[in-house]
Amino acid sequence: DCVPKPCPPAMSTPPILTTSGRALTPQEAVVDTAFWQLLRQFSWAGAALHLLYIPLFLSFGARTLAAASVGSVGLLAVATVLQRIGRTQGSFWVLLGGVAAHALFGVWALGWDSGLWWPLVGLLPAIILHTRLTEEIRWRAAVCLIAGCVTLRLGSQLAAPLHELPPVVLETLMQANLLMALLMLMTLAKVSRRLTDETTTQLGELLQRDSLTRLDNRRHWTMLAQARLDERPAAGEDGELPPEGLLTVAVADLDGFRLINERCGHEAADRSLSGIARVLRDNLRTTDLVGRWGDEEFIVMMSGLEMPEAFERVEALRQRVAQLGVPHAYGQLPVTVTIGLAEVAPDETLGQAIRRAERALVEGKGAGGNRVVSAQPPVAANSGRAGAAPEAPVVALTDAAEA
Repeated sequence: DCVPKPCPPAMSTPPILTTSGRALTPQEAVVDTAFWQLLRQFSWAGAALHLLYIPLFLSFGARTLAAASVGSVGLLAVATVLQRIGRTQGSFWVLLGGVAAHALFGVWALGWDSGLWWPLVGLLPAIILHTRLTEEIRWRAAVCLIAGCVTLRLGSQLAAPLHELPPVVLETLMQANLLMALLMLMTLAKVSRRLTDETTTQLGELLQRDSLTRLDNRRHWTMLAQARLDERPAAGEDGELPPEGLLTVAVADLDGFRLINERCGHEAADRSLSGIARVLRDNLRTTDLVGRWGDEEFIVMMSGLEMPEAFERVEALRQRVAQLGVPHAYGQLPVTVTIGLAEVAPDETLGQAIRRAERALVEGKGAGGNRVVSAQPPVAANSGRAGAAPEAPVVALTDAAEA
């Protein structure tokens, strides 16, 4: 009997929460990790730049600016420490406040041409990417940052700078801050590209793979199998296929699937299906096509095998599944499959071969299951019954495994 007993809670990584308490999606978590890596790099680069500013400003007698650079280094150090101890939100606001204050003071002291406002431009996309803030807070912060830049520009045109530095020094400051902003934008573009690539890969997986077993889903397996059937060499004058043109289809069904679901629960059924998928994946050749065909059904296409050899391979798979066993409650849950096997005849369609394999599967189920049954050879095309309904395409129905 499959009597469920309580299982200890699984240890898992706690979700990352936004300021509103919402857990981040996997895609947002990727952005979040890259975001904090970017801020760390920005803090280190900013601290190094301000350390260079200190002797530069002192050499021109701008002690106030040198003191401001010391303060900026201190704020960046505080932001780094806060991030290391897990106070990421505090780290962000300290960093943003420090950059904004230094830009405001720098433009007031040296003028717009000093370029000390450029870090604000580099920080703007970082605010938009800050996934832990609500959308409203992100856009408010971005608007305030833009308004601050415009205000700095207007203010610099109305008042003369506090300190006069040689044009070459101002140009050097401008280039250094512009370079830092461009590096930030380049890093953000890299993060965006990484996120796009990962999303594209995940979408491809969703379209092609079964989420439980990680095998090809019905639609993708059918596409691959049909392509292989279309590419195989034609039969010779004697009607025989060359060895490389031999194709066999096997349809496997988990015995007692409904009973497992009812008595042992969906988790045990899922473990059984995953175990069968693992056996198929680990024991078939890389050239064989394996997929999930239905709720408890799997399908395999093998190439280059005569029917007796294909039968032996499928029988070996059945025996390995029978040795599998799925841990559940007080012991091992026995797992067996019944398999129908059919060779794809020269003039046969994929759908016809699959249906013959399924009829052999039904025959095996009727005989008690846990066995491999070879399908009867196909009936010649010209011997069909008059007025028989045309064959429906194999992809006409969408199985639950794809959903």
